[in-house]
Amino acid sequence: MDDLITQPIVQYGFLGFSAVLLGVVIWLIRRLLAVLEATGRIIAANTEAIRDLMSMTGDLLKLSRSVHDKIISRPCIALREGGDSHGQ
Repeated sequence: MDDLITQPIVQYGFLGFSAVLLGVVIWLIRRLLAVLEATGRIIAANTEAIRDLMSMTGDLLKLSRSVHDKIISRPCIALREGGDSHGQ
């Protein structure tokens, strides 16, 4: 007689617990998908920023090389102002 009362209670308890767990899993999956979407947007923005930085760095490198070449092509000022600057 006890089994007739407790067996359905236990079965319905497991059924209720399973439904709650299923609800929690679905909620967590939705949260995970939202986080993955936000992460994708952040990665895209960071990639674009890195591309901009690479472009700017390339431009600065070209400018630096140009300035270097101009400086190297100019004559030494110390030689024109009185000869030897090394004390020889």
